[in-house]
Amino acid sequence: MAQELAFAAPRAEEMTEIAVEVAGAGITGVVEGVIVQMAPQMGAAAPMLSWGTLLGVPLIGVGGALFSRGMIGDLLKGVATAGVGILGYSLPAMLAPGIFGRKAAQSQGQLGAGPGVKQLPAGPAGAPQRAQAGVRSVVEF
Repeated sequence: MAQELAFAAPRAEEMTEIAVEVAGAGITGVVEGVIVQMAPQMGAAAPMLSWGTLLGVPLIGVGGALFSRGMIGDLLKGVATAGVGILGYSLPAMLAPGIFGRKAAQSQGQLGAGPGVKQLPAGPAGAPQRAQAGVRSVVEF
């Protein structure tokens, strides 16, 4: 069966379908994001809560969208879409946290001694203030 390609103004049914899907995706994104962010603070239930949410929400959305019609089906399509999007975003960092996870706090602290890191001597008291005064005199002419 050939599909036709046409550009036309959307009908009310199409606009309603898109609005309901976007609402379902938005609500799902907020709720699932809060649950996944809160899960590490739940102690022993954290893996069950995070993995259950990340895998369960898309399954509920797909199952509901396949077995329902109308606005409920459209809402569950949005739930499935958001669930799969959040799963795709979160999965790499959960499976390989060393590669895709956030960098540890060591990158935010002071650099240690090593090759390519120049350690300056402590210098006499007041050296930073004298350096600032020297810069001001150059800038002021």
